[in-house]
Amino acid sequence: MRIEYLCHSCLYIETKETSLVVDPWFKGGAYMNQWQLFPKPVNTDILKDVKNIVFSHGHEDHLHPESLMELPKDATIYFPFQWRKGVKGYLKENGFNNVTEAVSFKKYNLSKDTSITFVGFALESVIVIEHKGKVIVNINDALNSHHENVVKMFLSEIKKRWEHIDYLFSGWSGAGYFPNTVHYKDKDDVEVAKIREQYFANNFCKSIQYLQPDMAIPFAPGFVLLADDKRWINDIKFPRELLEEYYKKYFDKETKTKFCIVNPGDYFDEDGFHAVSPYYMEQKNNSLNHLIDTTYPQEIKEINRIDIINEEDIKSLLDKLLIFINQNKKLFDKTVLAEAKFAVQLKDMTTTEYFNFDYENDKFHITRTKEMKKDRKLLISTDSKLLSHSISRDWGGDVLTIGYGIDVQVFDEKALEQNLDIVCVRLLTKYPTATETLSKHPFRAMSYYLRHPMMGKLALKQKITLRSAVNKFPYNERDHWINFTKCELCQVCNMPLFSFEYGEKLTV
Repeated sequence: MRIEYLCHSCLYIETKETSLVVDPWFKGGAYMNQWQLFPKPVNTDILKDVKNIVFSHGHEDHLHPESLMELPKDATIYFPFQWRKGVKGYLKENGFNNVTEAVSFKKYNLSKDTSITFVGFALESVIVIEHKGKVIVNINDALNSHHENVVKMFLSEIKKRWEHIDYLFSGWSGAGYFPNTVHYKDKDDVEVAKIREQYFANNFCKSIQYLQPDMAIPFAPGFVLLADDKRWINDIKFPRELLEEYYKKYFDKETKTKFCIVNPGDYFDEDGFHAVSPYYMEQKNNSLNHLIDTTYPQEIKEINRIDIINEEDIKSLLDKLLIFINQNKKLFDKTVLAEAKFAVQLKDMTTTEYFNFDYENDKFHITRTKEMKKDRKLLISTDSKLLSHSISRDWGGDVLTIGYGIDVQVFDEKALEQNLDIVCVRLLTKYPTATETLSKHPFRAMSYYLRHPMMGKLALKQKITLRSAVNKFPYNERDHWINFTKCELCQVCNMPLFSFEYGEKLTV
């Protein structure tokens, strides 16, 4: 068996009898080109005849339309069975007829000696690949940011079923506007972002400690942001090269787990790990970020070019926003909507203007002003193309939330406690709602929870816990990421506080 790291979250696995690619994003940008692959893959020709395509979940950097079209139509696709419907139809519309919606904990044989098993968590999943006694566990994005008790429950089930794990792969970083582009007085965005990245690294270390794999491989994020005001986010990632030292210092100094840092083109086989990527020759201080400008010169120009929106299109967008937000208001209780006094500013206008949103007499009103209303609790900055995309199609909101398409300036501390940024951003994003989906496909949802008792138990517990808070202020304690100090953040997240000398390594 050969396991090759292609790029971002994309793995290619080949045996004598079959082959599979996991989460193939290997060409083009994502989230309206706000994300670009970096470093780029070394060789994708091996995918031309791939037999199986495996997706952990449906985010665009995993199920990527442009990359998908480059793959053979006769390949068998495996996508986790979810209570939401639609992915299978989408794939068939694009010419893929061999689509299996994989039920959690059910083993699917790709050949006589190779199988895959999904462990679904919400809309994401862990993928377990087995070949002749070897076990690969790919956590990917599924467990790196969730509540510790929930993560332990899933890790326990994985350990019970696969006692010995040879390879443990995991996504390495966060993605999305929170907390990096949420701004508040005295908040140091860079410092908080670094602590947030440590948080994800720390969570991976917990998974390593619990599962005790032979090899631990942190992969992703294999993307960069090219917008001038977002490029700083490329530089705050927790260095993967420090993982082994961090783990031995704070978790298990006698560990037998081997830590492997992969770059595109590196691979594993029966003889071990082969660090053969050409990118090693390009590194400076274990970083490739100095290559961003030469890798994406045209894309940098395009993402930073401001195409001014004309007055007619502004009015059209405001009309659409007003209709959309008054449809979307059903997501929250009236008491929440009354607190959602926010403004939106478009970066692609010739003048500085504000669109003030107010909920009065059971509906939202939008007021266009030269000066922002003084009672605003927060300001959302974006551009018209992203905002229009966000309200125009299902899952369109990903371009704002995951794609870093917004900045949120918070003015009121109470707004942090009430997570009003979640409320206001959610009001401006189009996603399928659970209520609508369950009403349309009740038997599918029932089937999902019956086939996945762990998720059924969690859903029932959440329903009981949050019964009195349905549609009230979001049940999500996270304001500490905005108004806590570095020391306080480490304490509340139960993480070690770096010494000065150790912290210096993070800034090299």
